[in-house]
Amino acid sequence: MNEVRPTLARAASDTHGTVPGVRPLTADELAHLDRARTYLRSSGTDVADAHAVGTLLHGARSGWAAGPPAPVPQAMVMALGVGVGDLVVARVPGARWALRTAGDAPTPAVVSASGQDAALPLADVAARWQAGCGPQWVAEYVAAAAAHLTPESGTEVPSPRTPPGAAVAAAAAPVFRTPADLPRPPSPAAQDIALGVLDQALEATLASGDGTAPFAVVDGSPTHGPDVRRFGGDPTQALRAARAWVRSTGAARAAVAWSGRLPGDDEPASVGQRAVLVEASDAGAPSLLVAHRYSAATSGGAGRARPARAVGEPLVLGQGDPLL
Repeated sequence: MNEVRPTLARAASDTHGTVPGVRPLTADELAHLDRARTYLRSSGTDVADAHAVGTLLHGARSGWAAGPPAPVPQAMVMALGVGVGDLVVARVPGARWALRTAGDAPTPAVVSASGQDAALPLADVAARWQAGCGPQWVAEYVAAAAAHLTPESGTEVPSPRTPPGAAVAAAAAPVFRTPADLPRPPSPAAQDIALGVLDQALEATLASGDGTAPFAVVDGSPTHGPDVRRFGGDPTQALRAARAWVRSTGAARAAVAWSGRLPGDDEPASVGQRAVLVEASDAGAPSLLVAHRYSAATSGGAGRARPARAVGEPLVLGQGDPLL
């Protein structure tokens, strides 16, 4: 993930060993985190309650955004980041604070027991401060980070079965961590085209700053061969046209990509997270629906402008009817 992400390629030699890209915090660095904890506790917030911390983050950020232009309150943002990280540590056996030295700049991170995976709560809370978030964001982040850092687990997301062409709607549904968890797992070829097209759609969205026009990819067509076609105009009509074109090709497999929103992302469009979505299938087989969240680019003064960025990792949402 961008918010919860892998850091290294090989395992540590023991449970609390160090691996390239991660080192233990020094005494001074630990003291710096302790000062941030003291600052957070001074607010009177129950720092052991993710919902309380989320309410504090949402309220403080909303007040800052609504007021006259002012610098980002770095001490508050760091304190909230440490508080969120502590909540993750409390939920994951063996997790601990360390310094992640890989990447553009060293940063405190919460690492798994092996040291292979990390969440970057300080950086991610800082990003949320710029983009805005609802009071539920901290609880959702902590749950996703804990799942990511726990051995043999992945990111859990709501995954409704979505018919082709329908908007993704919030609903209680099973959780699918990988395509193999689906009732009828798609073929490796269908998974490949789904994830490959998802990467293309996300790249195009980040380059544009927000959203991408629907497009479709077919493979194994007797008349078209491997082909990509984009569809402009009204997004709803364009998506229907993309699906109709896919059906007309007689391809062995296909994928359709578009921009939308996911269950639980109910913040205003100006600040909420969007997603690129892809539905892919082999001919006659149930489709695979995957997505990747992103935050759109924003413009503004007082240091609030930022480019579009990916959020999290690819998500498996469920299955639908065959595209072909």
